[in-house]
Amino acid sequence: MRKKIALLLCAACCIGMLSGCGNGATDAPAPAAGSQEKNEAAPADATAGEGAEAENSNLNKEGFPIVNEQITLTVYGQRDQNQAAWKDMWVMQKYEEMSNIHMDFQEVPADGFAENKQLLFASNELPDVFLRSAITPNEVATYGVTSGQLMVLDDLIAEYAPNLTRLFEENPALRQASLASDGHLYIIPAIDLSATGKMDFKQWINTKWLEAVGKEIPTTLEEFKEVLIAFRDEDPNGNGEKDEIPLGIREPSSIYCLGGAFGLEHQMKDTYNVDENGTVHNWLCDDEFKEYLVYLNDLYEEGLLWQDYYKNDRPSWRSNLAGELYGAMYMPYSDVFLNCELDYSGYEPLIGPSGEKSWPDANTGVDFGCFALSNTCSNPEAAIRWVDYFFSEEGGLFFAFGEEGTHYYRDDKGQPRFNDEILNAEEGFMTALGKINMVPGKGFPCLSTDETDGVVASDQTKAAAAILEPYLPKTFYAKPAVSSEDNDRVVAIEQDLNNYRDEAVTKFIIGEWDFSMWEEYCQTLEQIGIRELEEIYQRALDALK
Repeated sequence: MRKKIALLLCAACCIGMLSGCGNGATDAPAPAAGSQEKNEAAPADATAGEGAEAENSNLNKEGFPIVNEQITLTVYGQRDQNQAAWKDMWVMQKYEEMSNIHMDFQEVPADGFAENKQLLFASNELPDVFLRSAITPNEVATYGVTSGQLMVLDDLIAEYAPNLTRLFEENPALRQASLASDGHLYIIPAIDLSATGKMDFKQWINTKWLEAVGKEIPTTLEEFKEVLIAFRDEDPNGNGEKDEIPLGIREPSSIYCLGGAFGLEHQMKDTYNVDENGTVHNWLCDDEFKEYLVYLNDLYEEGLLWQDYYKNDRPSWRSNLAGELYGAMYMPYSDVFLNCELDYSGYEPLIGPSGEKSWPDANTGVDFGCFALSNTCSNPEAAIRWVDYFFSEEGGLFFAFGEEGTHYYRDDKGQPRFNDEILNAEEGFMTALGKINMVPGKGFPCLSTDETDGVVASDQTKAAAAILEPYLPKTFYAKPAVSSEDNDRVVAIEQDLNNYRDEAVTKFIIGEWDFSMWEEYCQTLEQIGIRELEEIYQRALDALK
């Protein structure tokens, strides 16, 4: 067998040499589609140039269809439990008709997705497109900046994504929040410009209970405590039992974004303030944070704060909410308490010790790694055109609501509203919506506005957001991508720091630690590397500037 193979190879070589003599030149081998070799060889190779020109001739730079002859792109991503199979979704089927691009979806369940994604990159058997793949800044550093498995998108976006380009030009912070440490774009995010999307938590208070105890909406920390005491002692739900929970903070991590009354911002979605000069400071050891914890400890000791908040028991928290047992609480949207939604109202931030009135739980409006292309993408130009439509107002509405008449109508204010058969579907609204689009679970690369956020934001949620919007930080920073040299150090420090922080802060609040241990707590954070982490993020932020 070896001899036969050797003879065949020799014969092939001879034929190739004879062919070369007859033509006077040799044709360069065709590179793999989307490879680096293709991009480098094209200018010097006439045949390759003709092939690229032929490929682009199938692409329309404007309008629909995106391509004249249908192409297929392989697509990998995470499917939410409320979503139908992506190939069966109405929006995806309709958009294939419009674009003439067939998406070969390879969706993976949410359970175990992170491990599955890691194995995919390790195998290097990559799809054309990563869609709803929750690609993190650390993964961009590893698979984009370092290994080059993710494609740099800057030039493609500038050439083939006019909608996204316009958004980046009008809102430079959106682009900044999407950059890798080398200053390039490897991902396309979801962008939310709505008032509700500018913040995560909204604050809610039970106005029915306020009326029952004869109190007004509080404006200061002191008034807030007085209201909570009345909720505890005066049976506002009128059932004759002392089952009211005055303040329903949901889990340990929620307390860090609620410190606006003490001057504590939540920049970079973490425990940081950034001043007008761009100086980064982690406030976990500041006196203001200690003062905030003393306030929460006082509420806990008096039975005003949910006694099980630190157990991170979501089912119990939701059960309490369904029973309308909370006087005040914090939630991004009111969809989880629809049965008692109208009893709750948003209200302005509380005034703190220094007279400040701010709501720090802000957002850049960027949901980071929703879309990316592999370095072997067979048609990156068409793929970028495919996603760019969803960043127009027309495309954002199409994705979120589907087709007017079929799925939604316009109310008397011109706002889109889902038809009753979808809104009141027997299987549940989110499951019915998951047959139309990928809104359930979020993470799809598209534009959301005040017109389209109504998919998940009720009128009550919009009103609560409007109350808080004037008190958001004027400038909000996303956590910058760090250099590949710093990346491993950041991961190691943050893991240890966050674990210790959450444990220590909980012990201060529930009274297991006395505040005489504050210095020891701060020293431990210093030993873990809180200041080194601060310096790394300062360098990264300065580099982006």
